[in-house]
Amino acid sequence: MMKWDIPSLEAWDMLGTKDKKSMMENVFSKYRMCKVMKFAVRETKITAQYEARAHGATNRVGDPTAAVAVYNIDKTNECLAFCTLIETIVAELEPDEQLLIRERYMKAAKVTDMKVYSFIYDPPITAVAYGQIRKRAFEKLVYAFQYVFPPQGTIQQLMN
Repeated sequence: MMKWDIPSLEAWDMLGTKDKKSMMENVFSKYRMCKVMKFAVRETKITAQYEARAHGATNRVGDPTAAVAVYNIDKTNECLAFCTLIETIVAELEPDEQLLIRERYMKAAKVTDMKVYSFIYDPPITAVAYGQIRKRAFEKLVYAFQYVFPPQGTIQQLMN
């Protein structure tokens, strides 16, 4: 499974609003890249390169074509599984939170908050109400992400 920079719940509470938003934007930008971009496939070399093995085993036989094929399939399946997982987690949110997350973070990178709360919501909502909905959604998402992506270190390591 892929490693993602999701903080622990204690670290999440210590973060500021901008840091929380940037972490969630990071997760959803990785989602958009997996969803939209096709995986760059590795290709095998036609002629193997000479490798000097001064003190290593020289009797090993490898299959570079099989290794590349397995790598390509694994990476593709990993991206598909990640996209499916994110979509499933978002589907469990409340309808207003789902709309916010899907329209603002999952569809395109250039969508602004103002566009979502002014034009996507019907009827339009205020910026304060939008902020409250986003805060609720982010908290629910980080709780869900805790079970899927265990924290990978301290908050200082995650911010770098």
